[in-house]
Amino acid sequence: MKSISSVKLNYTKHDGPAKGRPRIDTALDASEVILALAPETNGQVAVKAWQALGEMTGREHTHLAINKEDEKIRFRDIQAQPRKIISSPTWSGLESEHVSYNAGYTNVHELIPWRTLSGRQQLYQDHAWMRAFGESLVAYRPPIDTRSVSEMREIPPNGFPEKALNFLTPHQKWGIHSTYSENLLMLTLSRGGPIVWISEADARELGIEDNDWIEAFNANGRPYRSCGGQPARPAGYDHDVPRPGADYEHSGFGSHRDARRGSITP
Repeated sequence: MKSISSVKLNYTKHDGPAKGRPRIDTALDASEVILALAPETNGQVAVKAWQALGEMTGREHTHLAINKEDEKIRFRDIQAQPRKIISSPTWSGLESEHVSYNAGYTNVHELIPWRTLSGRQQLYQDHAWMRAFGESLVAYRPPIDTRSVSEMREIPPNGFPEKALNFLTPHQKWGIHSTYSENLLMLTLSRGGPIVWISEADARELGIEDNDWIEAFNANGRPYRSCGGQPARPAGYDHDVPRPGADYEHSGFGSHRDARRGSITP
C-alpha cells in the first residue's frame, strides 16, 4: 500500500485491527484508495499489471503503460475535468493517442490469449450450463411466439397511437448496474436520462419527433423516455436504454435491475 501512496494520501489508522493501514473514513478516502489501486488511474500499478501478464504470456507488454508510470490520477483531478485513463490488462483495448479504443486490440497486436476456455476466438461455448440449455453453439433462430408476453394483452389502450416493437439494449451496462438513478451526478456519468431510439419509419407512423417524451411499456411497467429517430434503425425494433433500479423493473421477470424478462431460447 505504501508503494501506491494510499498511506500518504489518507494517513493511517492509529488503533484497532486496521492500525497502520490506510484510513478509509470518508467517501473521499475510499475514492482515493480505489484510484490508487486501479491500474487505469495509477501508472505504477498499470506497469506492474502488464509485467504480471507478461509472465503468463512470455511476452513484454509494459511498453503499453511505461510512458505513464509516474502518472497518478487523484480525485481532485477528475473533479476538475475528465481524464484519459491508462491502458491496463483489465481491458482488451488501448487508451492511446494513436489508436482508437477497440475491444480485442491487445489480443491481436500483443498476442494475448482471448479470454475464453481455449484462449482463441470461438463460436462453440463449452460450458456445462450452456450445453444443458442447448446454447453451446451460436446459431440463428427465427423469431417465434414464446407466449412470454401474454400480460401485455391485458393492458388497455390510452388513446394514443401504439406499436409493438422488438426490445433491444445497446450495452449491458444498462442491464446490470444498479447504481444508476435519478441523481444528477449519475445521470451525468450515464450520458443523460433514459432514451429509446426507433426507426424513422416507425417514428413517422406514430407521429413522434426527435426528443419527444413517449411512454414505452412492457409487462414490467411503463418507463417514460425521451425518443430519438435513427436512420440506421430497422423498422419494428427499438434500441433501448432502460433505467436499472426503477420501480417498474421489480417484477421478478429478470434481475432486480432489469427492464426485460429473461426468456431462455426455446
